[in-house]
Amino acid sequence: MPEAFLHVDRLVHAYREGERRLPVLRGASLILDRGEALALLGRSGCGKSTLLNLIGGVDLPDSGAVRVNGTELTALTERERSLFRRRHIGFIYQFFNLIPTLSALENVSLVLELNGGERRESARRSEAMLEAVGLAARGEHFPEQLSGGEQQRVAIARALVHRPSLVLADEPTGNLDAGSGEQVLGLLRELCERGGSALLLVTHSLAVARRADRLLVLDDGGIGEGSGDFAW
Repeated sequence: MPEAFLHVDRLVHAYREGERRLPVLRGASLILDRGEALALLGRSGCGKSTLLNLIGGVDLPDSGAVRVNGTELTALTERERSLFRRRHIGFIYQFFNLIPTLSALENVSLVLELNGGERRESARRSEAMLEAVGLAARGEHFPEQLSGGEQQRVAIARALVHRPSLVLADEPTGNLDAGSGEQVLGLLRELCERGGSALLLVTHSLAVARRADRLLVLDDGGIGEGSGDFAW
């Protein structure tokens, strides 16, 4: 049978605090198919963000492997991982991580320009992406001039404008009120489905996790099956 689009295979990772070794992941594994939305549920501090950074090639595990569409990220150099991430992966963060000195349009188009895109074409695609997230009239505004929900929609536009095959979302509604969070989550799913992107969403909210196609739980360094009846 063909391998899953994303295969996380027995990741082990620990942080060092002086002479102490603090285990975070103890053989965590998961698979994600192309076009699927998977929610990873876990308590705050259980290692969800660490896992996303390992999957995205930001950090390397102590052992184990991450393969995205047949490419083993854990076997690449730091530069190769950076280029792969820039071209094939979109990141969405809880605290938006927009560049404050750039307008909404400039924040979105930056990734295209870093990938070598021509400036005029990058601007055209970015404008279309801002329109898709309902912010066509806000492109010249800076992050501080936008609401939290608007900033997160800009962050979604930035993460998807280069048409990534994999989208990693780290608590994307955690810094929003309930109404804005619901809108942002619905928009994220709609745009990922439209573009055929696989979505891995990490959250501590069961209500958010239930919006995915499938639910897994990260607990005590490992990943297991979850369900809508999972209780904290």
